[in-house]
Amino acid sequence: MRLVVIDQKVSVALLLSDINEVKEISSVFKKLGVIPHFYEDLKTFWSGTLERMPALCIVDVKKMSEGDLVLRNHPAVMAEEMPLLFYYTPNTEPLLVSTHHFYHLGVLKQSTNYEGPLKAILKRLNKVSALEQHYHMLKVTTVAQKEQIERLEIALREEERADNYQSMVKNVCLEFEKYRFETDFFRALEKVFHGVDEIDEFAFLELSFNGQKLISPISHVQKFRNIPSLWLGQACINGIELFAQNMATQVTVDIMGGDLVSLLIKGSEGKPEKMIFIKAKNETFYNNFDWNLLEAYLNGFYATFKNKLSTPINTDRRFSSAFEAMSYIDQFLFGQTVSEVTANKNLNDMRLVDLDLASLIQVVLKKGGNRFFWNRFSTEFINKLEIQSRTDFRFFEYGVGNIGFLVKASDLDVFFDQLKDFANRFQYWKYFEDTEGVLAQLIQPKVTMSPLSAHAYLSKVLKAEHEVRENTKDQKKAWTFVEPKTSLDM
Repeated sequence: MRLVVIDQKVSVALLLSDINEVKEISSVFKKLGVIPHFYEDLKTFWSGTLERMPALCIVDVKKMSEGDLVLRNHPAVMAEEMPLLFYYTPNTEPLLVSTHHFYHLGVLKQSTNYEGPLKAILKRLNKVSALEQHYHMLKVTTVAQKEQIERLEIALREEERADNYQSMVKNVCLEFEKYRFETDFFRALEKVFHGVDEIDEFAFLELSFNGQKLISPISHVQKFRNIPSLWLGQACINGIELFAQNMATQVTVDIMGGDLVSLLIKGSEGKPEKMIFIKAKNETFYNNFDWNLLEAYLNGFYATFKNKLSTPINTDRRFSSAFEAMSYIDQFLFGQTVSEVTANKNLNDMRLVDLDLASLIQVVLKKGGNRFFWNRFSTEFINKLEIQSRTDFRFFEYGVGNIGFLVKASDLDVFFDQLKDFANRFQYWKYFEDTEGVLAQLIQPKVTMSPLSAHAYLSKVLKAEHEVRENTKDQKKAWTFVEPKTSLDM
């Protein structure tokens, strides 16, 4: 059996009453290069862990109190920062009841062989540590982005120039601030640029999700010039490489003419992820407007959008499975069980709204050779909806064809209209590898109400699925098997 490898600097604390069990457990850790520190009583354990918090603390349930000292009053235990593992024997198993109010990693039963149980516990500990480290990195990144945006905003407020074009930069940036809660960076861009008289035309290119081509979004703004998709010949993994920038510039100049301003919007890797091309109405504006300052501001502005869309969905907002959601919904019909009363306490007056994505799924099936980026679509759809609606909701996914939303009854009318409008305007085409192949496809998800009952919801969904199958069973198969791509093909 191969044990989990842990860091050489990891420390383990043992607070056990049986010296023989101490030796057995210590022998397992010694194989990993870790020598546990053994404490004979709660007092020395208390002071030792205050000086330095071990990576793992194995505590005998018989040692949880000593005189006036009670383990649950330890500052690190109260703060849920101590990685506790409770040891027990068949005789002391009833004492485990007192551990139910603790945050801990699990329990360890007296055994003749501790390698197996400790291996499982160490795996769990490593997983928790990795998640905490990932969360810390995300938090540091978010703080850095906020600081960058704050510095840019301060610079904008302090910058007071007499020159009219310098003041215009500030006015343009202030216009962008009005759209900070837009769901899409490009939507904010087109609204602002449409209102700047000195801008004659503008174009926008961004990397596709697989990095193999540059694509231009759909826009009905008169000033916007659509650029045909550009296949790059090789994938740009971390951003738009120089050869792709040159290609995009050459094609855009051929379409829009010379004297263009190119703004590079960079991502987290320091390379551009989006390119903006602007054609000025006159030479004076072209030569005197501070394009560098606008580019710096837009990079910070874009960082806020990217941070919102890449943020993991709040676990409190998302049901862990459709089974959990159905159980929750049935509480409104059948009432709560004892465990549900404890978990949910008083239920709010809720309503259930269903989003039927059958029209999207039909396009995906019809375009079987055109890859659809499922996970990115799901994450960005929910994050953008959260930004757009600003209404508290919980949701669950029933397969890939339906998303159920639970909202308070008082928010129903507003949320229903917002979801319907958002779902109809969402750019589904962006999540297909070959965007041109789906631009002409009509994707119109259905938003409907459903009774608060698992039976009613499932009957509604399954009936809709049956109708779709009946309507499409006689249609010719619209796709064929495609050989999977390897990294070499990319």
